[in-house]
This record gives sequence, C-alpha cells and structure tokens, in this order.
Amino acid sequence: MIESFGQVVIGGNFVVGFVVFIILMIINFIVVTKGAERISEVSARFTLDAMPGKQMAIDADLNAGLINQAQAQTRRKDVASEADFYGAMDGASKFVRGDAIAGMMILAINLIGGVCIGIFKYNLSADAAFQQYVLMTIGDGLVAQIPSLLCALHRGGDYRHPRQRQRRYRP
Repeated sequence: MIESFGQVVIGGNFVVGFVVFIILMIINFIVVTKGAERISEVSARFTLDAMPGKQMAIDADLNAGLINQAQAQTRRKDVASEADFYGAMDGASKFVRGDAIAGMMILAINLIGGVCIGIFKYNLSADAAFQQYVLMTIGDGLVAQIPSLLCALHRGGDYRHPRQRQRRYRP
C-alpha cells in the first residue's frame, strides 16, 4: 500500500514526484493546519470574551420574567458547554499541529536513514537507493499525512456546528 501511494505521486519521475509531495506537505501544514489552528484560537477567544455578556443576558431575561429558572439553567449550561467545546477544540488543534510537525520530522529521518541504509548496508548505488527510499518515504508520508489533512478539515467544520445549531433555535 505504501509503495502504491508512492507510485501514484511519483508517476515515473522521482524528482517531480518528490517536489509534488513536498508541495502537498506544505499545503497540509501551512495552509490547512495553521489555518485551522488560528480559527480555533480566535473562536475560543471570542466565545470566552462573549461569555459574561451571555450570562448577563440570561440574568436580565430571568429578572424580567421572560424565562423561568429552569430555562435560565438550560441556557447557562448551553453557554458553558459552548465555551468548553471551543476550549477543547483549541487544545486539539495544538495536538494536530504537533502531529504534522512530527510527521515531517519522521519523513526526513526515513529518507536520510533509508538512503544511508541502502548505500552502506545493501551496497546500492546512490541513485538506486534514492529511488527506492524516496518511493517508500513518499508513500509512508502520504499514508501519514492524509489522516492529518482529514482531521484538520473536519476540525474546521466542527467550529461552525454550534453556530448553525444556535441559528436554528434563536433567530
């Protein structure tokens, strides 16, 4: 499977395949992962900043008699769970970013180590070792980066979820 992924990206030309793979890694790390991390930070900050205002609005509605005590408790729980959600997602984004960085470091180690093992242990020429281990490294990197990319994209969609639910219940 790893070799198949590598063959798809390389497509017969190792240099072009390696460049395409590097571009995919950069897109995943810089654009998707960093973007989702920034979204999570801003969402968490805005949610926490808005929390006192929401609590005061609930208290004002309760004091005005617009809602009863049970409704106020429900709204307070909703506000608290929304803050917990965004705080947890901010922490998860840090984990996914660390995973992407670790994946890139492991990829570099696999490539350098594989080429060295091919040359020194298996007496391959530098060209043959490079071709074999670039293929395997790119395949392994794709297998590792695709789940990271999917998690980052899914996480970006999760940030919109509570707001869509809020629009349905409170126009």
